[in-house]
Parts: sequence; C-alpha cells; structure tokens
Amino acid sequence: MTRPRLHGTTLATRRARERGAVAIIMGIVIVVLVGLVGLALDLGKLYVAKSELQNSADACALAAARDLTGATPLVVSEAAGITAGSRNQALFQQEQVQLVASSSVTYTDSLDNPFLDKDSVSYPLDTIKYVRCDVSRVGIAHWFAQVLNAMPGVDIGPSTVAAFAVATTTSAQTACAIPVFVCRPDTATPPVPGGYTIGQWLTTKSGTADKDSVAYGGGNFGWADLTGGSSAKDLANQLKGAGQCNLPSVGTEIGTTGDKASLADEWNSRFGIVKAGKTVGVTDFTGFAFTNVTWTAKFNAYNGSSSDSLGNAQPNFLAARSAYRAYQGDATTGLDTQGNPSAKATHEAGADRRLVLAPIVDCSTFGTGGVHKVPVTGWACLLMVEPMQKGGRNDTVRLEYRGTSTMPGSPCATQGMPGAGGGAGPLVPVLVQ
Repeated sequence: MTRPRLHGTTLATRRARERGAVAIIMGIVIVVLVGLVGLALDLGKLYVAKSELQNSADACALAAARDLTGATPLVVSEAAGITAGSRNQALFQQEQVQLVASSSVTYTDSLDNPFLDKDSVSYPLDTIKYVRCDVSRVGIAHWFAQVLNAMPGVDIGPSTVAAFAVATTTSAQTACAIPVFVCRPDTATPPVPGGYTIGQWLTTKSGTADKDSVAYGGGNFGWADLTGGSSAKDLANQLKGAGQCNLPSVGTEIGTTGDKASLADEWNSRFGIVKAGKTVGVTDFTGFAFTNVTWTAKFNAYNGSSSDSLGNAQPNFLAARSAYRAYQGDATTGLDTQGNPSAKATHEAGADRRLVLAPIVDCSTFGTGGVHKVPVTGWACLLMVEPMQKGGRNDTVRLEYRGTSTMPGSPCATQGMPGAGGGAGPLVPVLVQ
C-alpha cells in the first residue's frame, strides 16, 4: 500500500517553482527597464547632437549667404560657410563638426529648384539667391539602448544625426525717411558729376510750388511727400512722427511740394528745440547743432573734427550723441530758431532721429512740361546737421551726406538685423529654412 504524499512537501515544491519563474520574469523586466531608461538617455544624447549640428548648419548658411553678391565667385561663399560651420563642436562639444566641400554647401536661384554644388550649378551667378548647408554625424554609439539587443528580434545599432539650414540675403533694417528728396548728383544745382562725397553738406533748394509749376533755386535737396499727400501738414506729421518707414520702392514716382516755410518747428523738434506751449515729437539723442559758426570745417560733422569760429574744438555728432548734448542756443549757433533747448534728460530718453533716409531723384525733370513727379532712383543716408530758422526760408538748412543706404556700414542701417524684403538697407544674411 502506497503512502500518500504529505501536503507540505507538495506546497514547498510548488513554491520553489514559482520562485524560479519570478526570478526569470524579474530578469526580463530589469533588462527592459534598463533598456528603456538607456533609450531615453540615448535619445537625449541624439537630441543634443542634433542641436549642435543645427548650430553648425545655421552658421555655415549665414556665412555663405553673405557672399551671394551676384559677382563674388561661389568658391568664396563655400569657403566662408565651411569655415564658420567647422568652428562648431558636437557630441557635448567633444569633437569638431566636419563639413565636406562640394557636398555640404549647395546653391539655387529659387526654393522651387534643386540645390547644386558650386561645380555643378547651372544658374547664372547673379541669379543665385539661396545657399543650403548640410551637416551630419554618423556612427553615434549608444550608452545603454544596446541592452535591448538581448531581446529576440531587437537589433539597435549606432545612429546618424543630420541637420540643414537655408539662408539668403535681405535688406537690413533702416532708419525711416523724412519728406525731402535728394537730387541725383549730376542733376543738382550746380551739378556734382563725380558724385557726392561722404561727409559733404547738402544745401536746401529754395523756391515755390503751385499746381502749374515747380520753381527751385540752387541746392541739393528739397521737400517731397512720400505718402502721396502734398500739404504742409502731411510733411509736418512725418517730421514730428516716425517719418516714412514703409519706403516706396525704387521706380516709384514721388511728388515735390516746393519750399514749406512752416515746417521749422517740426524740423527742429528732432533737435529738441521747443517753443513754449508747443508739443512735438521725440527728440534725437542730441540736439547739438553744426553750423558755419560751430563747425567751421563744414564737412563730416558725423565723426570728423572741427572747431567753432573762435577756434575752440567741438564734439562731432557721435561724441555729442554719446554725451546727450543739448542744442547750444541761438546765441552760440548764430541761428534764429526762437526756441528753447530741451534738457539733457529729454535727450537721454530720445532715439536716433537725425540719421534719416531720403529718396534720390532726377531733379532735372522737375517742372519741365508740367512734370511734378519723378521716379525714385535710390536712397541716401543723411544726417540732419542744423535746425531751421524762424519761417523756414533761409539758405543755410543743410543735411550731411553719409552715402547710399545700401552701402555696407551705412549708419542708417542696423547691420545684422534683417528688415523688409526689397528694403533700402545693405544686404544681410537671414535664415529661411
């Protein structure tokens, strides 16, 4: 007769088997957990690498785009891009990013057309507007994710991360325009065939205008409404306000408004010269005036050197602006503005209001055959050097020529700050993708 098994022995065997199963399950769970945690860490590593490569691609594209001038060989652009991009580092800043010539930098004339390397590009040089930089890093090893390879069917190998950027050029942000026009040098009175010199003082054209004729005396610039209006009120609002910031494009016809004798107060407001009881706009950082008396050089008041009529050295515009110098007063400047200079604190709270833009036009056609509008041929950067006298009718109102607005380094442009497409500032690189 067989003795039955003891119940306790059967239970012990069952528990031993369960402990073995739990150990197997826990082992699998630990592997999965370690793999998942490692996967999260490795994905973070790839994300950091992606960000670092994107920095390199951005730097490459911006540097390469700066040389898309329409005349500079693409080899110069490519070299600039590769140099800038290679200065970045990846993988937690442990290794230098590598860019390969003729594959990392490519060009096109339109975003709808393919990008080609400099040796394969078929677009005319002066039509190439976009540059693309591609950066990648292959074989990035994982820290922990390969633990998951212990599971059936899982095969996680090294990863590749890539980034790209596309850049072009656009006009830099510029100062707003005031309602005057500048005569093209060869059409000024008298003509300046060789062109204006940076630092040259331009004098106002004087005269009257009515519905039938435009009459001007000699000079380099006159009044012109840039908004389509024609009244003195329109011009006054532009002078005491921001000016015309939405600039008419080259080729747009603008009208002339003759000699506006009532704009002295609005003009002078930018110098901080205010009459009692009159409200005007924001002043410039300085109201320091440059006249025949206070700046005897009559040239380059912006950053040059000169003295007053007594031989005392005077600060140039940049020095006066940094010190928030106020208008010296009529007794010192020899003018008759009949206004009071603002306090230094007013100028400290001011803005750049005397560096302005003005359209360049062909003055020879004004008034000929009833012509009252002429096309804009370009934009000039100007410095308002002196206030206007009472009534506005005088031959001493001057602007200083600081070059064309598209000139690199123009003080009327904020270099590196992209503005509106088709604007008047120097071309600066900007990312588009």
